[in-house]
Amino acid sequence: MKQVSRREFLRTGAAVAGAVSLAGCSSVPIARASRLRKTGDKLNMAFIGSGGRGGSNLKEFYELGEQVVALCDVDRGRLDHAAGAVKARCPDVRKYQDFRELLAQEKDLDAVVVSTPDHMHAAAAIAAMKQGCHVYVEKPLVRTVWEVRRFEEVAKRCGVVTQMGNNGNGTDAQRRKIEVVQSGVLGEVSEIHVATDRPIWPQGLVRPAGSDPVPPELAWECWLGVAPERPFKKDVYHAFKWRGWFDFGTGAMGDIACHSMSFFFRALKLREVLTAETVKTTEKFSETYPAATTVKLTVRSDGQSKPIAVYWYDGNTKPGAEVCPKAVATWGSMPGGVMIIGERGTLSNDAVCMKDDAKFRGIAQHDATKDVPVTLPRVKSHHWEFAEAVRGGAKPYSHIDHSVPLTELVLLGCISQRVAGELKWDAAACRFTNSAEANRLLKPYVRDGWQIG
Repeated sequence: MKQVSRREFLRTGAAVAGAVSLAGCSSVPIARASRLRKTGDKLNMAFIGSGGRGGSNLKEFYELGEQVVALCDVDRGRLDHAAGAVKARCPDVRKYQDFRELLAQEKDLDAVVVSTPDHMHAAAAIAAMKQGCHVYVEKPLVRTVWEVRRFEEVAKRCGVVTQMGNNGNGTDAQRRKIEVVQSGVLGEVSEIHVATDRPIWPQGLVRPAGSDPVPPELAWECWLGVAPERPFKKDVYHAFKWRGWFDFGTGAMGDIACHSMSFFFRALKLREVLTAETVKTTEKFSETYPAATTVKLTVRSDGQSKPIAVYWYDGNTKPGAEVCPKAVATWGSMPGGVMIIGERGTLSNDAVCMKDDAKFRGIAQHDATKDVPVTLPRVKSHHWEFAEAVRGGAKPYSHIDHSVPLTELVLLGCISQRVAGELKWDAAACRFTNSAEANRLLKPYVRDGWQIG
């Protein structure tokens, strides 16, 4: 993606996200990361979001021995629970319900972990980076394409280490699949099919009327953050049910595709999306993602001459049996997960089937793949890799050179779930060439009193 075009795009978005005020961290000038810690040093860390994935991330870094300096959660009950979980070694951890207050008060942080709902990833992470903090951000990296471009620019300007929380990247199994696909044993790849059982939360619905009293432990204004004003409604958004709402989440694709697509995105050197289209969908709704969709993305690859068709299936749907009869012969039905179809062979999750095979066999057992050399480093975990990078180690696997283009691909698929027809994407100009409606979805809504970068 061309730097000039990115800057031009950011200028056009200034009216959306640059002209509103934000108490605290917005007044802090952009700072480059002042230092990397030495090997063996403990990181001073803050955690924004402590429930769900936030609790899991807190546990991972706490068990690595890092110093938990501050916690932030809009839900006081979750905040107190998280503080209790780390009190044995970090009894003086400070607690906040507004991340802006945390960043204004905490001046000796090395790294910040952002595990909020999707709509607040960019606001929290960019504010932290502007204070020179390294950031670990849950997937998807951000909620809109404008935000992903802005995230990249700020991370580069501030010289920080970043890691998106698609934590399968830290496993030996995923790196082995990358090695197998990178080896070229499958031949030229024509199409990839990715299927998930998500959503496992409500979506495909209408926003209910009315409102309920805000629980005393919940800072509802902070939960809404940059999003449009919405009345609190019990069991509709908070805690886990926000993912399917356009205002707050990115649906099933945003939740899972940054995990499932990551290894082949890297292995096949995928680059920009050329077209995005939802080719099948259940009923559409004005404020939530459909219950089930099939999305087709055409993606350029630096690893081969022709673009690759990537099909996404959610709502517990799968590709038809005609896509791979040998898979049906092996397992009795089409599997979920990832299937990569090449001219010489097919990979389905952890198994391969070459052109002359009748059935699939495991990667570790198949003659075509078992001797593919180990070329990639192995790490203790995705979280450990980030912490070691902050201490001057190797660049993390989901740093911006990977997380930004992968997230952009996923978000373009999410836009296609909302706008009918084949959408043609011009990555250099950062716009769709044939849909004003889709272009309106590239930038986030930013509520008065808040800002993103």
